[in-house]
Amino acid sequence: MFGLRIIGKTILPVGAATLMALAFSGAANAQEDKTVTLKSVGGELKLIGELDEFADGIYFITVQGMGKIQINMNDVTCEGAACPVIKQYEPYFGIYGSRTVGTNLIPNLMRGYAKSVGATYEIVATENAAERKIRLMNPDGTLRLEVDLQSRGLGTAFPALADGSAVIGVADRRMKDSDLAKLQATGIGELRDTDNEIVIGVDGIVVILNPDNPVRNLTTEEISKIWAGEITNWLELGGGDYPINIQSFGKSSGDRAILLDRIVRPHGRDETSNVTENKSYQGMVDAVIADRGGIGFVGRSFANGVNRLTIREDCGLLSPPTDFRIKIEGYSLSRRLYMYTKPGDLHPEAAAFIEWSMTDDAQPYIEEAGFVGRGLERMRLEDMGMMLIHTAAVEPDFNPRLYVKMMQELRNADRLSISFRFQPGSSQLDVESVRNLQELAGRMEKGEFVGNEVLLVGFADSIGSEVRNTKLARKRALAVRAEMERVLSPQALAQLKLTPLSYGELLPLSCNESDVGRARNRRVEVWLRVPGKR
Repeated sequence: MFGLRIIGKTILPVGAATLMALAFSGAANAQEDKTVTLKSVGGELKLIGELDEFADGIYFITVQGMGKIQINMNDVTCEGAACPVIKQYEPYFGIYGSRTVGTNLIPNLMRGYAKSVGATYEIVATENAAERKIRLMNPDGTLRLEVDLQSRGLGTAFPALADGSAVIGVADRRMKDSDLAKLQATGIGELRDTDNEIVIGVDGIVVILNPDNPVRNLTTEEISKIWAGEITNWLELGGGDYPINIQSFGKSSGDRAILLDRIVRPHGRDETSNVTENKSYQGMVDAVIADRGGIGFVGRSFANGVNRLTIREDCGLLSPPTDFRIKIEGYSLSRRLYMYTKPGDLHPEAAAFIEWSMTDDAQPYIEEAGFVGRGLERMRLEDMGMMLIHTAAVEPDFNPRLYVKMMQELRNADRLSISFRFQPGSSQLDVESVRNLQELAGRMEKGEFVGNEVLLVGFADSIGSEVRNTKLARKRALAVRAEMERVLSPQALAQLKLTPLSYGELLPLSCNESDVGRARNRRVEVWLRVPGKR
Protein backbone atom coordinates (compact mmCIF):
# COMPACT_ATOMS: atom_id res chain seq x y z
CA MET A 1 0.00 0.00 0.00
CA PHE A 2 1.23 3.47 -0.72
CA GLY A 3 1.45 6.09 2.02
CA LEU A 4 -0.68 9.23 2.10
CA ARG A 5 1.06 12.24 3.59
CA ILE A 6 0.03 15.69 4.75
CA ILE A 7 1.22 18.40 2.39
CA GLY A 8 4.88 19.12 3.09
CA LYS A 9 8.41 18.61 1.86
CA THR A 10 9.45 15.07 0.95
CA ILE A 11 12.95 14.15 -0.25
CA LEU A 12 13.21 11.99 -3.34
CA PRO A 13 15.84 9.23 -2.90
CA VAL A 14 18.06 8.69 -5.92
CA GLY A 15 18.82 5.15 -7.02
CA ALA A 16 21.98 3.70 -8.43
CA ALA A 17 21.02 3.20 -12.05
CA THR A 18 19.31 6.39 -13.10
CA LEU A 19 18.40 9.91 -12.09
CA MET A 20 15.11 11.43 -13.13
CA ALA A 21 14.36 14.92 -14.40
CA LEU A 22 10.78 15.70 -13.58
CA ALA A 23 8.60 18.20 -15.35
CA PHE A 24 4.97 18.96 -14.51
CA SER A 25 3.02 18.91 -17.71
CA GLY A 26 -0.31 19.69 -16.08
CA ALA A 27 -3.19 21.66 -17.50
CA ALA A 28 -2.37 24.98 -19.06
CA ASN A 29 -5.80 26.35 -18.17
CA ALA A 30 -8.82 25.45 -16.11
CA GLN A 31 -10.61 23.84 -19.08
CA GLU A 32 -8.05 21.03 -19.53
CA ASP A 33 -8.57 17.68 -17.80
CA LYS A 34 -6.23 17.32 -14.79
CA THR A 35 -7.61 13.94 -13.73
CA VAL A 36 -5.00 11.27 -12.99
CA THR A 37 -5.07 7.74 -11.63
CA LEU A 38 -2.34 6.78 -9.19
CA LYS A 39 -1.90 3.02 -8.73
CA SER A 40 0.22 1.39 -6.08
CA VAL A 41 3.23 -0.48 -7.43
CA GLY A 42 1.55 -3.83 -6.81
CA GLY A 43 -1.68 -2.61 -8.36
CA GLU A 44 -3.78 -3.39 -5.27
CA LEU A 45 -4.95 0.17 -4.66
CA LYS A 46 -5.61 3.25 -6.73
CA LEU A 47 -6.62 6.85 -6.26
CA ILE A 48 -8.39 9.05 -8.78
CA GLY A 49 -8.16 12.82 -8.41
CA GLU A 50 -7.01 16.11 -9.89
CA LEU A 51 -3.26 16.69 -10.13
CA ASP A 52 -2.48 20.09 -8.59
CA GLU A 53 1.30 19.93 -8.77
CA PHE A 54 4.26 17.61 -9.19
CA ALA A 55 7.46 18.71 -7.43
CA ASP A 56 10.50 17.03 -5.86
CA GLY A 57 9.16 13.59 -6.78
CA ILE A 58 5.83 14.18 -5.02
CA TYR A 59 2.33 14.09 -6.55
CA PHE A 60 0.02 16.71 -5.01
CA ILE A 61 -3.56 15.73 -5.82
CA THR A 62 -7.08 16.56 -4.69
CA VAL A 63 -9.31 13.50 -4.16
CA GLN A 64 -13.03 13.87 -3.64
CA GLY A 65 -13.94 13.10 -0.03
CA MET A 66 -10.29 13.07 1.05
CA GLY A 67 -9.11 16.57 0.19
CA LYS A 68 -5.53 17.42 -0.72
CA ILE A 69 -2.95 14.67 -0.29
CA GLN A 70 0.58 13.94 -1.45
CA ILE A 71 2.15 10.69 -2.60
CA ASN A 72 5.76 9.81 -3.32
CA MET A 73 6.35 8.92 -6.97
CA ASN A 74 8.28 5.80 -5.94
CA ASP A 75 5.09 4.35 -4.42
CA VAL A 76 2.84 4.64 -7.47
CA THR A 77 2.47 4.73 -11.21
CA CYS A 78 0.60 7.60 -12.84
CA GLU A 79 -1.97 7.27 -15.62
CA GLY A 80 -3.67 10.15 -17.42
CA ALA A 81 -2.92 13.00 -19.80
CA ALA A 82 -1.91 15.30 -16.94
CA CYS A 83 0.81 12.98 -15.64
CA PRO A 84 4.29 14.57 -15.59
CA VAL A 85 6.91 13.71 -18.18
CA ILE A 86 9.80 11.82 -16.57
CA LYS A 87 13.16 11.83 -18.32
CA GLN A 88 15.84 9.45 -17.14
CA TYR A 89 19.51 10.36 -16.75
CA GLU A 90 22.52 8.18 -16.05
CA PRO A 91 24.45 9.27 -12.92
CA TYR A 92 27.35 10.71 -14.90
CA PHE A 93 28.30 14.13 -16.24
CA GLY A 94 31.39 16.23 -16.95
CA ILE A 95 32.71 19.52 -15.56
CA TYR A 96 35.39 21.00 -17.83
CA GLY A 97 37.36 24.23 -17.97
CA SER A 98 39.34 26.63 -15.80
CA ARG A 99 42.26 25.52 -13.67
CA THR A 100 41.37 28.20 -11.14
CA VAL A 101 37.87 26.85 -10.62
CA GLY A 102 38.49 23.17 -11.25
CA THR A 103 41.66 22.45 -9.29
CA ASN A 104 40.40 22.99 -5.73
CA LEU A 105 37.09 24.87 -5.76
CA ILE A 106 34.92 22.32 -7.58
CA PRO A 107 36.23 19.36 -5.53
CA ASN A 108 35.63 21.28 -2.31
CA LEU A 109 32.11 22.27 -3.33
CA MET A 110 31.33 18.74 -4.45
CA ARG A 111 32.52 17.44 -1.07
CA GLY A 112 30.17 19.84 0.69
CA TYR A 113 27.31 18.94 -1.63
CA ALA A 114 27.86 15.24 -0.95
CA LYS A 115 27.56 15.87 2.78
CA SER A 116 24.35 17.86 2.26
CA VAL A 117 22.66 14.92 0.51
CA GLY A 118 24.00 12.24 2.82
CA ALA A 119 26.44 10.77 0.30
CA THR A 120 30.07 9.78 0.70
CA TYR A 121 32.70 11.59 -1.37
CA GLU A 122 35.73 10.22 -3.18
CA ILE A 123 38.12 11.89 -5.61
CA VAL A 124 40.15 9.63 -7.88
CA ALA A 125 43.40 10.87 -9.43
CA THR A 126 44.69 9.82 -12.83
CA GLU A 127 48.10 9.99 -14.45
CA ASN A 128 47.17 13.47 -15.69
CA ALA A 129 46.75 15.94 -12.80
CA ALA A 130 44.17 17.86 -14.84
CA GLU A 131 41.88 14.81 -15.14
CA ARG A 132 40.11 13.40 -12.07
CA LYS A 133 36.94 11.55 -11.17
CA ILE A 134 34.64 12.52 -8.31
CA ARG A 135 32.31 9.82 -6.99
CA LEU A 136 29.35 10.24 -4.66
CA MET A 137 27.97 7.04 -3.15
CA ASN A 138 24.56 6.52 -1.54
CA PRO A 139 24.35 5.08 2.01
CA ASP A 140 23.36 1.71 0.55
CA GLY A 141 26.63 1.56 -1.42
CA THR A 142 25.12 2.37 -4.83
CA LEU A 143 26.55 5.05 -7.10
CA ARG A 144 24.77 8.38 -6.83
CA LEU A 145 27.01 10.36 -9.15
CA GLU A 146 30.34 10.25 -11.00
CA VAL A 147 31.80 13.50 -12.30
CA ASP A 148 34.43 13.65 -15.02
CA LEU A 149 36.42 16.69 -13.81
CA GLN A 150 38.88 18.10 -16.32
CA SER A 151 40.78 21.27 -15.40
CA ARG A 152 42.84 21.82 -18.53
CA GLY A 153 42.10 25.54 -18.80
CA LEU A 154 39.32 27.93 -19.72
CA GLY A 155 39.75 27.20 -23.43
CA THR A 156 38.25 23.73 -22.95
CA ALA A 157 35.03 24.84 -21.22
CA PHE A 158 32.92 26.04 -24.14
CA PRO A 159 33.95 23.37 -26.68
CA ALA A 160 33.09 20.71 -24.08
CA LEU A 161 29.68 22.29 -23.53
CA ALA A 162 29.13 22.38 -27.29
CA ASP A 163 30.02 18.72 -27.94
CA GLY A 164 28.28 17.43 -24.81
CA SER A 165 31.42 16.25 -23.00
CA ALA A 166 30.52 18.60 -20.16
CA VAL A 167 27.23 19.57 -18.57
CA ILE A 168 28.94 22.41 -16.68
CA GLY A 169 31.69 24.59 -18.11
CA VAL A 170 33.72 26.50 -15.51
CA ALA A 171 35.47 29.76 -16.31
CA ASP A 172 37.66 32.29 -14.52
CA ARG A 173 36.43 35.13 -16.72
CA ARG A 174 33.18 35.96 -18.44
CA MET A 175 32.63 34.41 -21.84
CA LYS A 176 33.64 36.61 -24.77
CA ASP A 177 32.08 37.14 -28.18
CA SER A 178 34.69 34.73 -29.59
CA ASP A 179 33.48 32.03 -27.17
CA LEU A 180 29.88 32.73 -28.18
CA ALA A 181 30.76 32.39 -31.86
CA LYS A 182 32.06 28.86 -31.25
CA LEU A 183 28.86 27.93 -29.44
CA GLN A 184 26.61 29.48 -32.07
CA ALA A 185 28.30 27.36 -34.71
CA THR A 186 26.83 24.33 -32.90
CA GLY A 187 23.38 25.87 -32.43
CA ILE A 188 23.82 27.17 -28.88
CA GLY A 189 22.78 30.78 -28.31
CA GLU A 190 23.78 33.57 -25.94
CA LEU A 191 24.51 32.47 -22.37
CA ARG A 192 25.47 35.81 -20.84
CA ASP A 193 22.90 37.49 -18.60
CA THR A 194 20.73 34.36 -18.67
CA ASP A 195 20.00 31.62 -16.15
CA ASN A 196 22.77 29.63 -17.85
CA GLU A 197 25.43 32.00 -16.51
CA ILE A 198 26.08 31.47 -12.80
CA VAL A 199 28.59 33.49 -10.78
CA ILE A 200 29.91 31.20 -8.05
CA GLY A 201 32.40 33.61 -6.52
CA VAL A 202 35.04 36.28 -6.98
CA ASP A 203 38.79 35.92 -7.06
CA GLY A 204 41.86 37.86 -8.08
CA ILE A 205 44.97 37.15 -10.08
CA VAL A 206 48.09 38.04 -8.11
CA VAL A 207 51.43 38.95 -9.64
CA ILE A 208 53.97 37.00 -7.60
CA LEU A 209 57.68 37.49 -6.93
CA ASN A 210 60.33 35.48 -5.12
CA PRO A 211 59.88 35.95 -1.33
CA ASP A 212 63.38 37.49 -1.09
CA ASN A 213 62.61 40.18 -3.69
CA PRO A 214 62.18 43.52 -1.81
CA VAL A 215 59.90 45.08 -4.48
CA ARG A 216 56.41 45.53 -3.03
CA ASN A 217 54.54 47.31 -5.81
CA LEU A 218 54.91 47.97 -9.53
CA THR A 219 53.03 50.23 -11.91
CA THR A 220 51.03 48.71 -14.74
CA GLU A 221 53.49 50.38 -17.12
CA GLU A 222 56.43 48.61 -15.44
CA ILE A 223 54.67 45.23 -15.54
CA SER A 224 53.88 45.70 -19.23
CA LYS A 225 57.52 46.52 -19.96
CA ILE A 226 58.64 43.35 -18.16
CA TRP A 227 56.30 41.20 -20.26
CA ALA A 228 57.42 42.94 -23.44
CA GLY A 229 61.10 42.40 -22.63
CA GLU A 230 61.88 46.12 -22.22
CA ILE A 231 62.85 45.72 -18.55
CA THR A 232 65.02 42.65 -18.06
CA ASN A 233 66.78 43.15 -14.71
CA TRP A 234 65.37 43.82 -11.22
CA LEU A 235 68.10 46.41 -10.70
CA GLU A 236 65.97 48.85 -12.75
CA LEU A 237 63.10 48.43 -10.27
CA GLY A 238 64.95 48.35 -6.95
CA GLY A 239 65.00 44.57 -6.68
CA GLY A 240 68.75 43.90 -6.89
CA ASP A 241 70.97 42.80 -9.74
CA TYR A 242 69.07 39.73 -10.89
CA PRO A 243 67.80 38.90 -14.38
CA ILE A 244 64.00 38.86 -14.66
CA ASN A 245 62.59 35.44 -15.56
CA ILE A 246 58.91 35.36 -16.53
CA GLN A 247 56.68 32.42 -15.70
CA SER A 248 53.48 32.26 -17.77
CA PHE A 249 50.74 29.91 -19.05
CA GLY A 250 49.68 28.80 -22.50
CA LYS A 251 47.48 30.87 -24.80
CA SER A 252 44.27 29.12 -23.71
CA SER A 253 44.73 30.30 -20.12
CA GLY A 254 42.07 32.67 -18.74
CA ASP A 255 44.56 34.00 -16.18
CA ARG A 256 47.00 34.93 -18.92
CA ALA A 257 44.23 36.64 -20.92
CA ILE A 258 43.20 38.79 -17.95
CA LEU A 259 46.77 39.83 -17.12
CA LEU A 260 47.53 40.76 -20.72
CA ASP A 261 44.17 42.43 -21.42
CA ARG A 262 44.08 44.45 -18.20
CA ILE A 263 47.72 45.43 -17.74
CA VAL A 264 50.00 44.67 -20.68
CA ARG A 265 47.98 45.36 -23.85
CA PRO A 266 46.47 48.69 -22.74
CA HIS A 267 50.05 50.02 -22.92
CA GLY A 268 50.41 48.86 -26.52
CA ARG A 269 52.54 45.87 -25.60
CA ASP A 270 52.15 42.09 -25.50
CA GLU A 271 53.85 39.00 -24.15
CA THR A 272 56.86 39.23 -26.44
CA SER A 273 59.62 38.42 -23.96
CA ASN A 274 60.85 34.86 -23.59
CA VAL A 275 58.65 33.12 -21.03
CA THR A 276 58.48 29.69 -19.43
CA GLU A 277 55.05 28.11 -19.85
CA ASN A 278 53.61 26.25 -16.88
CA LYS A 279 50.85 23.67 -16.81
CA SER A 280 49.75 24.17 -13.20
CA TYR A 281 49.53 26.89 -10.58
CA GLN A 282 51.71 25.00 -8.16
CA GLY A 283 54.31 24.54 -10.86
CA MET A 284 54.46 28.30 -11.38
CA VAL A 285 54.61 29.03 -7.64
CA ASP A 286 57.44 26.52 -7.19
CA ALA A 287 59.35 28.04 -10.12
CA VAL A 288 59.10 31.58 -8.68
CA ILE A 289 60.12 30.44 -5.19
CA ALA A 290 63.17 28.67 -6.65
CA ASP A 291 64.28 31.70 -8.73
CA ARG A 292 65.38 34.99 -7.08
CA GLY A 293 64.58 36.80 -10.32
CA GLY A 294 61.28 35.04 -10.98
CA ILE A 295 57.92 36.71 -11.64
CA GLY A 296 54.60 35.08 -12.43
CA PHE A 297 50.86 35.28 -11.82
CA VAL A 298 48.40 32.89 -10.21
CA GLY A 299 44.94 32.89 -8.71
CA ARG A 300 45.07 34.48 -5.27
CA SER A 301 44.21 31.23 -3.51
CA PHE A 302 47.39 29.63 -4.87
CA ALA A 303 49.76 32.52 -4.03
CA ASN A 304 51.31 30.96 -0.92
CA GLY A 305 54.91 31.36 0.19
CA VAL A 306 55.58 34.14 -2.34
CA ASN A 307 55.74 37.93 -2.43
CA ARG A 308 52.27 39.15 -3.47
CA LEU A 309 52.64 42.32 -5.49
CA THR A 310 50.46 45.42 -5.02
CA ILE A 311 49.63 47.04 -8.36
CA ARG A 312 50.02 50.79 -8.76
CA GLU A 313 47.65 51.96 -11.47
CA ASP A 314 48.61 54.63 -13.99
CA CYS A 315 46.82 57.43 -12.12
CA GLY A 316 48.67 56.54 -8.91
CA LEU A 317 45.99 54.49 -7.11
CA LEU A 318 47.35 51.52 -5.19
CA SER A 319 45.45 48.27 -5.74
CA PRO A 320 46.36 45.60 -3.16
CA PRO A 321 44.85 42.09 -3.49
CA THR A 322 42.95 42.20 -0.17
CA ASP A 323 39.79 40.25 0.63
CA PHE A 324 37.73 43.44 0.84
CA ARG A 325 38.87 44.87 -2.49
CA ILE A 326 38.35 41.54 -4.23
CA LYS A 327 34.85 41.19 -2.74
CA ILE A 328 33.84 44.62 -4.04
CA GLU A 329 35.64 43.92 -7.35
CA GLY A 330 37.87 46.91 -6.75
CA TYR A 331 41.21 45.15 -7.24
CA SER A 332 42.91 45.70 -10.60
CA LEU A 333 42.95 41.98 -11.42
CA SER A 334 39.77 40.89 -9.65
CA ARG A 335 37.57 38.55 -11.63
CA ARG A 336 34.33 36.63 -11.31
CA LEU A 337 34.26 32.85 -11.38
CA TYR A 338 31.53 31.29 -13.51
CA MET A 339 29.64 28.12 -14.20
CA TYR A 340 27.96 27.90 -17.62
CA THR A 341 25.30 25.45 -18.74
CA LYS A 342 23.51 24.92 -22.04
CA PRO A 343 19.89 26.07 -22.47
CA GLY A 344 17.28 23.36 -22.06
CA ASP A 345 17.04 20.43 -19.71
CA LEU A 346 19.87 20.19 -17.21
CA HIS A 347 21.01 16.99 -15.53
CA PRO A 348 19.06 17.06 -12.23
CA GLU A 349 22.09 16.32 -10.08
CA ALA A 350 24.03 19.11 -11.81
CA ALA A 351 21.13 21.50 -11.18
CA ALA A 352 21.01 20.51 -7.51
CA PHE A 353 24.79 20.93 -7.17
CA ILE A 354 24.69 24.42 -8.70
CA GLU A 355 21.79 25.45 -6.48
CA TRP A 356 23.56 24.22 -3.35
CA SER A 357 26.75 26.05 -4.37
CA MET A 358 24.82 29.35 -4.11
CA THR A 359 23.80 28.78 -0.47
CA ASP A 360 25.35 29.98 2.78
CA ASP A 361 26.25 26.36 3.54
CA ALA A 362 28.67 26.38 0.59
CA GLN A 363 30.65 29.41 1.79
CA PRO A 364 32.95 27.57 4.25
CA TYR A 365 33.95 25.19 1.46
CA ILE A 366 34.74 28.14 -0.83
CA GLU A 367 36.91 29.74 1.85
CA GLU A 368 38.58 26.44 2.70
CA ALA A 369 39.66 26.20 -0.94
CA GLY A 370 41.43 29.55 -0.49
CA PHE A 371 38.87 31.71 -2.27
CA VAL A 372 37.09 34.80 -1.00
CA GLY A 373 33.78 33.89 0.61
CA ARG A 374 30.63 35.99 0.50
CA GLY A 375 30.59 36.84 4.21
CA LEU A 376 30.18 40.58 4.73
CA GLU A 377 33.15 42.64 5.91
CA ARG A 378 33.06 46.26 7.05
CA MET A 379 35.32 49.22 6.36
CA ARG A 380 35.34 52.73 7.80
CA LEU A 381 35.98 55.92 5.86
CA GLU A 382 39.22 56.50 7.75
CA ASP A 383 40.48 53.11 6.51
CA MET A 384 40.43 54.39 2.92
CA GLY A 385 43.50 56.60 3.41
CA MET A 386 45.08 56.85 -0.05
CA MET A 387 41.73 56.80 -1.84
CA LEU A 388 40.67 59.95 0.04
CA ILE A 389 44.01 61.64 -0.64
CA HIS A 390 43.89 60.68 -4.32
CA THR A 391 40.36 62.07 -4.67
CA ALA A 392 41.33 65.46 -3.27
CA ALA A 393 44.78 65.75 -4.84
CA VAL A 394 44.54 64.12 -8.27
CA GLU A 395 41.00 63.99 -9.67
CA PRO A 396 40.59 66.78 -12.27
CA ASP A 397 36.92 67.59 -11.53
CA PHE A 398 37.28 67.57 -7.75
CA ASN A 399 34.23 69.11 -6.06
CA PRO A 400 35.29 70.29 -2.57
CA ARG A 401 31.75 70.95 -1.36
CA LEU A 402 30.58 67.48 -2.34
CA TYR A 403 33.72 66.03 -0.76
CA VAL A 404 32.99 67.73 2.57
CA LYS A 405 29.37 66.56 2.39
CA MET A 406 30.54 62.97 1.77
CA MET A 407 32.92 63.11 4.72
CA GLN A 408 30.13 64.39 6.98
CA GLU A 409 27.60 61.80 5.84
CA LEU A 410 29.88 58.76 5.92
CA ARG A 411 32.30 59.48 8.77
CA ASN A 412 30.24 57.47 11.28
CA ALA A 413 29.10 54.80 8.83
CA ASP A 414 30.47 51.37 7.91
CA ARG A 415 30.87 50.31 4.31
CA LEU A 416 29.82 46.73 3.57
CA SER A 417 31.76 44.50 1.17
CA ILE A 418 28.91 44.38 -1.32
CA SER A 419 28.33 46.50 -4.44
CA PHE A 420 25.79 46.84 -7.22
CA ARG A 421 26.71 47.32 -10.86
CA PHE A 422 24.64 47.46 -14.02
CA GLN A 423 24.59 45.84 -17.42
CA PRO A 424 26.45 47.96 -20.03
CA GLY A 425 24.25 50.82 -21.27
CA SER A 426 21.35 49.67 -19.12
CA SER A 427 19.57 50.42 -15.85
CA GLN A 428 19.30 46.65 -15.24
CA LEU A 429 21.48 45.13 -12.53
CA ASP A 430 24.05 42.67 -13.83
CA VAL A 431 23.95 38.98 -12.88
CA GLU A 432 26.18 39.21 -9.81
CA SER A 433 24.43 42.34 -8.55
CA VAL A 434 21.04 40.61 -8.73
CA ARG A 435 22.47 37.89 -6.53
CA ASN A 436 24.00 40.52 -4.20
CA LEU A 437 20.62 42.19 -3.89
CA GLN A 438 18.88 38.91 -3.09
CA GLU A 439 21.52 38.10 -0.48
CA LEU A 440 21.25 41.55 1.11
CA ALA A 441 17.44 41.35 1.12
CA GLY A 442 17.66 37.96 2.83
CA ARG A 443 19.80 39.45 5.59
CA MET A 444 17.36 42.33 5.99
CA GLU A 445 14.42 39.93 6.25
CA LYS A 446 16.23 38.17 9.11
CA GLY A 447 16.56 41.49 10.94
CA GLU A 448 20.33 41.68 10.62
CA PHE A 449 20.35 45.45 10.06
CA VAL A 450 17.46 46.48 12.32
CA GLY A 451 18.26 49.79 14.00
CA ASN A 452 20.55 50.93 11.17
CA GLU A 453 20.01 53.35 8.34
CA VAL A 454 21.00 51.71 5.06
CA LEU A 455 22.78 54.17 2.79
CA LEU A 456 22.78 53.33 -0.92
CA VAL A 457 25.68 55.41 -2.19
CA GLY A 458 26.06 55.97 -5.92
CA PHE A 459 29.35 56.69 -7.69
CA ALA A 460 30.25 57.33 -11.33
CA ASP A 461 33.23 57.46 -13.67
CA SER A 462 34.68 60.81 -14.76
CA ILE A 463 33.57 60.80 -18.40
CA GLY A 464 31.40 63.87 -19.02
CA SER A 465 30.57 66.72 -16.66
CA GLU A 466 30.86 66.33 -12.91
CA VAL A 467 27.28 67.57 -12.41
CA ARG A 468 25.87 65.06 -14.90
CA ASN A 469 27.82 62.19 -13.36
CA THR A 470 26.56 63.04 -9.88
CA LYS A 471 22.99 62.91 -11.21
CA LEU A 472 23.65 59.58 -12.95
CA ALA A 473 25.08 58.11 -9.76
CA ARG A 474 21.99 59.20 -7.82
CA LYS A 475 19.75 57.67 -10.47
CA ARG A 476 21.52 54.33 -9.99
CA ALA A 477 21.16 54.60 -6.20
CA LEU A 478 17.44 55.27 -6.62
CA ALA A 479 17.16 52.26 -8.94
CA VAL A 480 18.72 50.00 -6.30
CA ARG A 481 16.38 51.37 -3.64
CA ALA A 482 13.36 50.75 -5.88
CA GLU A 483 14.46 47.16 -6.45
CA MET A 484 15.02 46.65 -2.72
CA GLU A 485 11.54 48.00 -1.97
CA ARG A 486 10.12 45.62 -4.57
CA VAL A 487 11.65 42.45 -3.10
CA LEU A 488 11.46 43.22 0.64
CA SER A 489 8.41 42.39 2.70
CA PRO A 490 6.38 45.24 4.26
CA GLN A 491 7.53 44.02 7.68
CA ALA A 492 11.21 44.32 6.76
CA LEU A 493 10.74 47.71 5.11
CA ALA A 494 9.00 49.03 8.23
CA GLN A 495 12.17 48.34 10.26
CA LEU A 496 14.60 49.92 7.80
CA LYS A 497 15.35 53.27 6.30
CA LEU A 498 16.82 53.12 2.78
CA THR A 499 18.57 56.38 1.93
CA PRO A 500 19.96 57.02 -1.59
CA LEU A 501 23.04 59.28 -1.79
CA SER A 502 25.33 60.30 -4.63
CA TYR A 503 28.94 61.43 -4.67
CA GLY A 504 29.54 61.21 -8.41
CA GLU A 505 33.20 60.95 -9.36
CA LEU A 506 34.57 60.91 -5.80
CA LEU A 507 36.38 57.86 -4.37
CA PRO A 508 37.34 56.09 -7.62
CA LEU A 509 38.34 52.46 -7.13
CA SER A 510 40.41 52.46 -10.33
CA CYS A 511 41.76 54.88 -12.89
CA ASN A 512 39.20 56.26 -15.34
CA GLU A 513 41.55 55.92 -18.31
CA SER A 514 40.39 52.40 -19.21
CA ASP A 515 37.00 50.80 -19.91
CA VAL A 516 37.56 48.30 -17.09
CA GLY A 517 38.44 51.07 -14.63
CA ARG A 518 35.42 53.16 -15.58
CA ALA A 519 33.10 50.16 -15.24
CA ARG A 520 34.56 49.47 -11.81
CA ASN A 521 33.86 53.04 -10.71
CA ARG A 522 30.21 53.00 -11.82
CA ARG A 523 28.71 51.39 -8.73
CA VAL A 524 26.30 51.66 -5.82
CA GLU A 525 27.81 50.88 -2.42
CA VAL A 526 26.01 49.89 0.78
CA TRP A 527 26.84 51.71 4.03
CA LEU A 528 25.28 51.34 7.49
CA ARG A 529 24.93 53.94 10.23
CA VAL A 530 22.84 54.59 13.31
CA PRO A 531 19.97 56.92 12.26
CA GLY A 532 20.76 60.55 12.96
CA LYS A 533 24.43 59.89 13.74
CA ARG A 534 26.58 62.04 11.47
